[in-house]
Amino acid sequence: MQSKTNLLMAMFILAIPLSLSAQDFMLQGWYWDYPKPANPNGNPSTESTFAKTLNTRVADLASAGFTYVWLPPLSRASFGHNSNGYDPMDLYDFGGYGLGATGFGFDSDVSSLINAMNTHSINAVADVVYNHRDGGLPENNPSVEGWIENLTWAKVQSGDNAFPSDRFRCVLPLGGASGNGAGDYYIKIKSSSEHSNYHNKHYRIYTETNLIGWQNNPDASESEPNGGGDCGGQASTVISLGTNTQAWTDTGAGGCYTDEFKLTLSASDFNASGDSLYIYLSNYNGDYSDHFVYGIWNASASSDVVNSLIYQTYTDHNQHASGRGGMDYTYFKPNGNPTQLSGDWDWMWFYYDYDQFQPKTVDTLTAWTKWLWNDRGLRGFRMDAVKHFPEEFVGNLLDELHNSGINPGMVVGEFYDSNGALLKNWVDQVESFMNPGTLSAIDVRVFDFSLRQALKDACDAFGYDTRNVFQSGLVDGQGASGFQSVSFVNNHDFRDPGQSVQNDPLLAYAYIFTNNQVGLPCAYYPDYYGIPRPNAPTVNLKSDLDFLMNLHTTHIYQSTTVDYLNRFGTPYSSFYVSQNARENTSLLYQITDNQSGQDVIVAINFAGEPLDVYQEINMTNIDPAYATFTMMNGDDSGDFEVITANDELHIQVPARSYVIYLQDVPARTVLPVELVDFTARNQDDRVLLNWSVASETNFSHYEVERSFDAQEYQSIGRVEADASSNYDFNDTAIFEGKAYYRLRLVDFDGSYSFSMLRQIEKPVLNKRLKLYPTQTADQLSISSSEDKIMSVEVFNAEGVLSKKISDLLLESTVLSVSDLSSGVYKVRVRFLNGDSETGTFIRK
Repeated sequence: MQSKTNLLMAMFILAIPLSLSAQDFMLQGWYWDYPKPANPNGNPSTESTFAKTLNTRVADLASAGFTYVWLPPLSRASFGHNSNGYDPMDLYDFGGYGLGATGFGFDSDVSSLINAMNTHSINAVADVVYNHRDGGLPENNPSVEGWIENLTWAKVQSGDNAFPSDRFRCVLPLGGASGNGAGDYYIKIKSSSEHSNYHNKHYRIYTETNLIGWQNNPDASESEPNGGGDCGGQASTVISLGTNTQAWTDTGAGGCYTDEFKLTLSASDFNASGDSLYIYLSNYNGDYSDHFVYGIWNASASSDVVNSLIYQTYTDHNQHASGRGGMDYTYFKPNGNPTQLSGDWDWMWFYYDYDQFQPKTVDTLTAWTKWLWNDRGLRGFRMDAVKHFPEEFVGNLLDELHNSGINPGMVVGEFYDSNGALLKNWVDQVESFMNPGTLSAIDVRVFDFSLRQALKDACDAFGYDTRNVFQSGLVDGQGASGFQSVSFVNNHDFRDPGQSVQNDPLLAYAYIFTNNQVGLPCAYYPDYYGIPRPNAPTVNLKSDLDFLMNLHTTHIYQSTTVDYLNRFGTPYSSFYVSQNARENTSLLYQITDNQSGQDVIVAINFAGEPLDVYQEINMTNIDPAYATFTMMNGDDSGDFEVITANDELHIQVPARSYVIYLQDVPARTVLPVELVDFTARNQDDRVLLNWSVASETNFSHYEVERSFDAQEYQSIGRVEADASSNYDFNDTAIFEGKAYYRLRLVDFDGSYSFSMLRQIEKPVLNKRLKLYPTQTADQLSISSSEDKIMSVEVFNAEGVLSKKISDLLLESTVLSVSDLSSGVYKVRVRFLNGDSETGTFIRK
């Protein structure tokens, strides 16, 4: 069979015009059951913590190729050191202030870990919880009281939901001048809306005073009927202090909707000088109701004292040890701002939900995020449960970060849903709230649960047509950019039976670590290091993933095209020698247009039988004189296959395995040098590059190349080979933000190869001065948020004055830079008050 025409090929090649920075790889650097400190109040220098464990692996992770490591929530949690942190309490306490370790470690452990990661050019990704908070002190909450007492069925029909009763308590003053003393109290509970939707809901009632608390008794049970005096003189269920009583909201039989509980207080049950009766109503077994205390009959006083009842929530966050991040109930829902407590983003799913439409809430969370970056050195943000709060909040937050010179390379939301359209919509909505400058500086991503589900089905579901993978996920299923996606296989949320990939998760990892078009790949700590966990196979994939990352870095990075050879409706022919492993049990794809000039073909066999197929491939970029592919992995690594006269590659893959073939090209040269390591570090006013070699024989030199977009590189220096084992190079150029470095290894005959890529990020120092865009070919906008601009001076990288404008007295100006040569420039702006600030831009 002759190869197709270029036109026909172009119709079926799946291409993305921008190359992905798939040089980046992320590790989820923790798991749900990671070891918590045995003695959280022990000596920080000797107590074992997971932060210390992870620290010992930083150098190894950097060497393997990971550029991002996602850490668990670091703030002190309400459930103490056994918590994973999704119940954040003191946002600014990472295990310090003399309060002992968090579940992750002591503050000193966290600082040491982040410093080590920054030293090894790994970006520490913070797991940030912007949805809710827990662990505050109790405070009176009139907003919650009003919501509960005024909920009607009409409001429920219009979308309002009940406030969860397990998140408030009722307080009745006792003793002192309250008028409430010893005697019988009849606590009357009913549904606020009195609608059948809220009938027969399971709940528990619990009472205590400051003298009588939990009595460690088994739960008591409600006795029916127990409507009490409001239900025609029915009996009341007797309850006692310190004991749970299980109950069910009344069904309203005979027109009565009341549960009545009789509590008898003796003089010894409370402080006569002043005390409180605390009433807790807890939702039980997943039942939620709009039940509330509508009456409390004080028999001794012969009066209903419910108007003395106070509603409290645990939302006072002004007393934490850090003294920062203070909040009260007005920062949370409901607080008078419009809300319905319903739907994915408005319902109170966890603890106390922030009100992200409250400006002071936004300001507090934004200040905390800036602190994570500026003070703690975190360099990325994994946003938890993003489906539960408005996209507008995320877009505006990123604008604030960008305006402050913070442009994280990793911003990824966890939208736990395998519906790819919903995932894509979340990214689109966030981006719609971002300013143009922010959009150009920050990529917003989401975890691709949709692609992950297709890969799980390919691994685990018997009879699943694996070709569905080619049309699943954010990129291939929804038309998103790979810059909007993080691909993954397993994570901490998959803990129940059947949730993790059960069979050969390496096959799924092989796909996301070779197909650079579907997003930035993320590995899971237990899968990488072989850590046992419940309801999942124990696999140690470190050597496999290290191999895939190295191959990706060397031969796939910056590839712009992937051609799915055995997709539905493929134009390529296949001849299957085997009968059981065929097109519906395998993934065959070709990766092209990369910097090495070598096509890569990946074959993943999900069948329980070996795959043996003659597969026609895309010959567009393949010189027939060099149509040879070498097997890069497997038992037969190093063997090669020659393309047949019919443009076919003979592919053989063992059962439940994968094989990668690399095209041999004329320029492929084995250089007489073996590069062992290459690092880049910020050091004062320069970037220090260091590389080491294991061997170097009759070799010419190293060219140091730098890029500001990971696409176009310029040579910034040359280092002659001198048979050393270690080399250094200093880049003293003035710039802010990201830069990328690589080495061109050049032999005496002119042949060369490239090193791995290294990324550096210099902080943006200017605060008032705003430059936009930071990469431009014609015009540069210069503005100030606080003072008038008097003069602008532009210097090139060598410090030579290139332009100057004086006597402006403006808040903003536009500077033409089309006459400047390409390169990095420093801008110095003098303000009316005599101050000056500098910024950096790139003339493209």
